[in-house]
Amino acid sequence: MFRELGYVVIEGVLTEVYPVLEKIAGELGLTEDIEDTLRILRNFDAHYSSLRRKFKEYITPRKNERDLLLGKVIVDKIKLRVENNQKIVAVVFDKRVNPERILRLVG
Repeated sequence: MFRELGYVVIEGVLTEVYPVLEKIAGELGLTEDIEDTLRILRNFDAHYSSLRRKFKEYITPRKNERDLLLGKVIVDKIKLRVENNQKIVAVVFDKRVNPERILRLVG
């Protein structure tokens, strides 16, 4: 976990990041953005090829407007890449997410 321009970021292999996101969803509540993030990660290959075709780096999961206004959004954007035949995921959390809380859930 690290910070990038005020955002908290978790980066790692898909098989390690996915359970962490499930744990965060269980603790903080399942919102539309976290549901969409988990769906994107389950279909990594399709979304990764789509990103490459469009020359994009990040995918922004769907967010409910109500969750945005209430400050319940957890995931801001996701970066997918492949290195040495490993699927690498970087999850950028919303600025309003408490980094200490995420660190506690990750550790």
